[in-house]
Amino acid sequence: MLNIRINLNVQNGNISEILKDIEQQGNFFFAYNPDNINESRKVSLSVQNIKVEDALKKLFQNQVTFRQVENHIIINEVSKSSTQSNFQISGRIADDTNAPLDSVIVYDPENEQLVISQGDGSFSFDFNTNNKNIGLYVSRPFYNDTVIYVGSGSQNIQLSLYKRESPFAMIPKGTEAAEFRLKEKKFESLSLVRKFVPSEAIYASHLNTEKVMPVQLSFLPKVGTNSFVKGLRVNNVSLNMLAGYSKGLKGAEFGGIANIIQKEAKGFQAAGVANIVLGDVHGIQFSGVYTNDFSNVSGFQVSGVYNTLQGNIRGGQISGVFNMAYKNINGTQTGGVLNIAKEKLVGAQISGVLNMNYDEVSGAQIAGLANISENTVKGLQLAGAYNESVSTNGAQISGTINQNKADLKGVQITALMNKTKTLHGLQFGLINVADTIHSGFQIGLINIVKHGNYSLDFLHSESFPVEVNLKTGNPKFYSIINVVAGNEKIGFGYGFGRNFAIKNKIGISSDIISTSINDSQKFTFQGTKLSMRMALNYQLFNHLKLTGGVSGNYFIPEDINDTTAKELSESNNYINKALQNGKNNFWAGWFLGIQLSNQH
Repeated sequence: MLNIRINLNVQNGNISEILKDIEQQGNFFFAYNPDNINESRKVSLSVQNIKVEDALKKLFQNQVTFRQVENHIIINEVSKSSTQSNFQISGRIADDTNAPLDSVIVYDPENEQLVISQGDGSFSFDFNTNNKNIGLYVSRPFYNDTVIYVGSGSQNIQLSLYKRESPFAMIPKGTEAAEFRLKEKKFESLSLVRKFVPSEAIYASHLNTEKVMPVQLSFLPKVGTNSFVKGLRVNNVSLNMLAGYSKGLKGAEFGGIANIIQKEAKGFQAAGVANIVLGDVHGIQFSGVYTNDFSNVSGFQVSGVYNTLQGNIRGGQISGVFNMAYKNINGTQTGGVLNIAKEKLVGAQISGVLNMNYDEVSGAQIAGLANISENTVKGLQLAGAYNESVSTNGAQISGTINQNKADLKGVQITALMNKTKTLHGLQFGLINVADTIHSGFQIGLINIVKHGNYSLDFLHSESFPVEVNLKTGNPKFYSIINVVAGNEKIGFGYGFGRNFAIKNKIGISSDIISTSINDSQKFTFQGTKLSMRMALNYQLFNHLKLTGGVSGNYFIPEDINDTTAKELSESNNYINKALQNGKNNFWAGWFLGIQLSNQH
């Protein structure tokens, strides 16, 4: 609403009259404390086609702050004391019959705090601020929203909310609003969203307000520079060691495990496991396992396993296993196993096994086994299993094997194996083989470079006495097969990493690993351990390095029975503690060992 353009031509008018004029032009409401704003002050202002935000700056001469929340623009006078003070604002919220109301949002946009009322209607804030004037936005479905102003200092507030005069209209089935609400429910029910995103953040994100942050750093959505109300924030640059959650993205985002966006993403996303976006995507997404977008995509998706989409795509999808798109595609789908598009395709579908399209196809379908279309295909359908060439400037795509006997300048995509002599581009498949990588990289479970890097790490850490990591690929991007054992457990995992050279004998490596932990006796699954590591490597002799460093670890336990929990109660192991109390556990760890490498 602050970007709405308005016209004003007022000579010697009251502040209150001018604000009413702006409200009518913008179809919204201002909220402010009349005790702190001089409504009768005379102002002359003549502007044409100006943003509401710029008009307010001129009107108040930069002496106020303002923030949009739903259909209100909350105005606060810049009134601060010389020192900060600690105090608490608490209260009770009820309806017009004095019955307590739970699930009421009480939001302080100035200090970026949000609480939700409890079953008895109670709420409380702890403040540490020098603001003399605090505006609180209060909202609950089916009730009239309101804004109240309080001064600094501890106090108790009694609020009454009144039901809307006209009943809240049901959303008609089949409308865009109804479809988006279904998408919201699916988004909120996703396992990664439920695991990583606090319920308060999801609840708060429904507020129509946001704040743009230049940079945010987080380990998890509730641990970082943004508090749990980050559901109200749009980030220009977002760095998430494990997982991050925000309302939107206008720049670049990197996540060790997952990036989760509640509204729109514009720019670039890269995640070790998954990118999940409810709103539209404009840009490029890279993820190690999968990308799940619920709305339109204008750009490109690249995932190690699969991409899903429930809107339009104008660009491309690349996945190691399968792609799904439930609406129009004007671009390309590329999958190792299966492509599904239930409406018109203008471009190409490329898959290792099967393409299906339930409407017209204008372009090409290419698959390792079969193409299926329930309507007319305008373009090409091509099915095969094996590609072989001497030199390729473009792409090799097949269901089983791509083989290139000389230079590959482009892309090899397959469900099983890619092979080339010299790579100038991308290999994407379960197994990727190259003699030399001149430029580009490999994405897959096993990456083999004849003149590249191979290493075997033997480690001891705070969690396991024995850990073995097989790393294959090139220094810029290698894959990791991980095995851990000890403490009556055995685990198998997979990850990605990169080396950074410092001096001749000293280097740094950064790894992200996900490990499935099992009971070594019964071999029952106990949970998943996620690790991000930074290692310092020192070369002792040819092909032998000393390696050690620090790690951030996050364990997600599986439910266990009482007998198992009792057996674990005497152990101080971080994983056993999580299994004992059934709660996710994070800890900082260490590791030390040796590395056998083919590099001198």
